[in-house]
Amino acid sequence: MRLGILTSIETRHRYFANRLRAELPVVAVGYEQTGYTPVAVPAADLTPEEARIVAHHFEERARQEEIFFGSQGDFVAGGDSCAVHRLEPGELNAEATLGFLESVSVDTVAVFGTNLIKPPLLDRWPGRMINMHLGLAPYYRGTATNFYPLLNEEPEYVGATIHLLDSGIDSGPILGHARPAITAHDMPHGIGCKAIIAGTEKMIAALRDLDRGTLTPVPQWEVPDARLYLRKDYHPRQVVELYRKLEAGLIPRYVERAAKGPPQLRLV
Repeated sequence: MRLGILTSIETRHRYFANRLRAELPVVAVGYEQTGYTPVAVPAADLTPEEARIVAHHFEERARQEEIFFGSQGDFVAGGDSCAVHRLEPGELNAEATLGFLESVSVDTVAVFGTNLIKPPLLDRWPGRMINMHLGLAPYYRGTATNFYPLLNEEPEYVGATIHLLDSGIDSGPILGHARPAITAHDMPHGIGCKAIIAGTEKMIAALRDLDRGTLTPVPQWEVPDARLYLRKDYHPRQVVELYRKLEAGLIPRYVERAAKGPPQLRLV
């Protein structure tokens, strides 16, 4: 295997790249500046207190990611053994990106946190381009799908899905799911970081299975109430609503409920 990674630039993405590089023959890493930052979404209608809650939410995300991933949060340094390329917004699907990966004879691509990958890049490695989606597909697909399960009071749907990329949004055949262990004292970003760690380990396992020829993709199944969230669906007031639910005991109630039996979810 000659593994290439396409990811973004935040601490979580740098951790992902470093963790895979520690375990697998990574020969290329492309870091994409996606151009999307939820903290920058305008919300002039928030009260000062609501604005404070939203600001705290994103400050806490940075703090928790530093705690969980800071020791493995450096950018990979380019060198003879691993080529590194920085992609500006809009460059992900450019011919130059395809050329970068081909120039070092990549035969497999792991993806996490990029914008939507399209042809010809999408079609270059059929069956060997694997995505880590933060959320449990097919139940939750799209963006922020470890945020919305909490907002919807469904922590059991927080996790990660490792799947083959196709032309849809997080809709390709599933290689494995990962769910974090949630305690009554956990807060959103701690839960999210645990999901990233679990998903990254599942990605490593899937890539090893691919290399051994033992990978068994499972087509996604129909879910009556499946949810698809896009960037346009987000409003900062949703953060405020989540924190009201947290103060009302959302996580301890879930932990108590989960102690009575596992969630009735189909997982791979």
